[in-house]
Amino acid sequence: MTVLGHQPPGPDEATGPPVPPPASALDVLRPRLRSPGQQFAIGPGWRRLVLDCHHRMSAEFPAYELLAVKQKYGRLSFQAFPRPWRPGERNWTSEEHARLHEILDATTARSENLCERCAAPARLRRTRRLWLTLCDGCEAAVGESGELG
Repeated sequence: MTVLGHQPPGPDEATGPPVPPPASALDVLRPRLRSPGQQFAIGPGWRRLVLDCHHRMSAEFPAYELLAVKQKYGRLSFQAFPRPWRPGERNWTSEEHARLHEILDATTARSENLCERCAAPARLRRTRRLWLTLCDGCEAAVGESGELG
């Protein structure tokens, strides 16, 4: 499926899902964070998706501010503003707001079918206290706590 002119990497039938980038690959997002010490609360299977969203946001909004990257109800939540928010100012236009949400909503939609643990095709699992989007193999491997390892 092509989203916003981008073809996401798909699993290769011979080798399986793409290998997720290391956690350190997300360090490129740190300068954008409003709270610099904040952690990215997602599994390894969504790292490439987060990097993809970061690149699209950077291209559209060079000064975008990142508030959080986390999993919420089994979906990726990439929370950002087009530029740093300043109290008492009109910070962005309605067109910028609409474009920002177009990018973020497309990213969230892609996460709904991508295993948070391994990046294989997946679906939402409500089998534990923490809802997760997992493939069949990871659903069997992830414990009751939902810890992705």
